[in-house]
Amino acid sequence: MYFHSKGEVVYKEAGVDIIKNICHRCHNRDRKLFYEFYSELDQHKIKYCLNCIGLGRVDSMTPLAGTETHRRKEKCDYVLNFELTDIQKEASKKVVSAVRERRHLLLHAVTGAGKTEIIFEGIKYAREHGLNVAVVSPRIDVVKEVHLRLGDAFRKSRIDLMFAGVKVKFEHHFTVCTVHQLYNFHDHFDCIIVDEYDAFPLADDKHLLGAIDKAKTADGNIIIMTATPTRKMVKHVGVGNIFQIARRYHGHDLTVPVIHYGNVNKEVQQKKLNGKLKRLLDGIMDANRRVLVFFPEIKMMYEAYPLILKHFEDAETVYSGDGERYSKVERMREGEIKILLTTTILERGVTFKDLDVIVVHTEYFPSDTLIQICGRAGRKPQDPTGNVHFITLYNTHHIQKTVRTIKAFNRGSAVI
Repeated sequence: MYFHSKGEVVYKEAGVDIIKNICHRCHNRDRKLFYEFYSELDQHKIKYCLNCIGLGRVDSMTPLAGTETHRRKEKCDYVLNFELTDIQKEASKKVVSAVRERRHLLLHAVTGAGKTEIIFEGIKYAREHGLNVAVVSPRIDVVKEVHLRLGDAFRKSRIDLMFAGVKVKFEHHFTVCTVHQLYNFHDHFDCIIVDEYDAFPLADDKHLLGAIDKAKTADGNIIIMTATPTRKMVKHVGVGNIFQIARRYHGHDLTVPVIHYGNVNKEVQQKKLNGKLKRLLDGIMDANRRVLVFFPEIKMMYEAYPLILKHFEDAETVYSGDGERYSKVERMREGEIKILLTTTILERGVTFKDLDVIVVHTEYFPSDTLIQICGRAGRKPQDPTGNVHFITLYNTHHIQKTVRTIKAFNRGSAVI
């Protein structure tokens, strides 16, 4: 079922059970995530859910209604402008097999492995057998990118696109959306493909993780795609349902980061630009390349920005709450911005050509984030390596694990 305000079928007489304290849309039971007030108009208390309020209010006086799930087979050809590598072909067969057998699958794929193209054949199989399929991610950036690539490949298919403030809806047979949008589905999708399963906020949100299970059918399957899997993911799919891709589609190694030692923030507080950071930026600009400079905090980034701007005019900042975030990313792609200072919002889901990466105060970052950040460099076959620099106060377990994992991938394997 797909829940919406004009639904003709009543799923529950009230969206929120005021006695049992449960939201029937997102299954929230946390008392702190409900709001209750007395309605003078209705002369009784009304309780509504705060957890899924972004999708429209669900309360204790309004029925939760929707449209019943239906299925339709369709011819689902796609266009691929290059041939998959042998390992991609093998992974593609694993995806088709998982869809056919309704079996969970974890694709442990190095960043830049061409994961999106690997799922094409599985989607084709699902749709030609009348199965409802969703490709979801916690990040809007990733959802937009995936929708563009799927739309370019499946040119005759009608693909729903759903994220905050945007809904391009058809019949919900083939849907690309943020995980939050799955709150509006119940027992609907036969196959849910989750890209960047470990990304914030999904990994630590029990409600969002529950939304995936509630949106799929009882015998439906989940395909997880990530470069940084956790033991929890392995347990979820089962040890025998993991396929690893340790090479990028263009066949080149991942870039191993170069470690530099320095205290960038201390010098920023003294209104000085760290010499090592300036020399790295000078070299990147002289080579006519672009660079993402990652900071652990927004405050630190904004304090460093004017100091960088004194020396480099084509610099900008971006973070999750930036209203110009998407336009800045596009300007970076077009080459208008050469230096983009960023938080971890750009750790995944973006690809730029001729790109190098600098991570400032790397000691603050966990290894899964650092692995994703390193994966921004060398994604294009025309520039398959790129450079990654860590500027850190001291070495950490997470820095060591990042280097160790990247080297293991380059040898052809990596340990979860």
